[in-house]
Amino acid sequence: MNIQKALAEFITFGEQRDSAISVIISTASSNQTYLYTLTQPVLIDVLTRCLNKEIDIDDIELWANVIESRDDINCAEHEGVIYALSNSEQMGELSHKKLEQLLTLLKG
Repeated sequence: MNIQKALAEFITFGEQRDSAISVIISTASSNQTYLYTLTQPVLIDVLTRCLNKEIDIDDIELWANVIESRDDINCAEHEGVIYALSNSEQMGELSHKKLEQLLTLLKG
């Protein structure tokens, strides 16, 4: 699996997510080009799946931290949402209520 496929699998919580994590960990972040762009439909899908308990809420903070820390992931359009998900110290503990609020903002 190449890094581009690994980023897509990880960000979408795909079936090969565990393999993707291994590839991501072993590959340095390239700040020269974006290999993946976080889109609104993908972000809405992941948050909705978390609310439906298909994705563990504890995994969302780690997910957002990885997205925020990688230079090869373009998340500029949703930077505020990713920040809110990845910084529980500043934003308060992540909860289903917060996810619902973020989804309302994204869909609005």
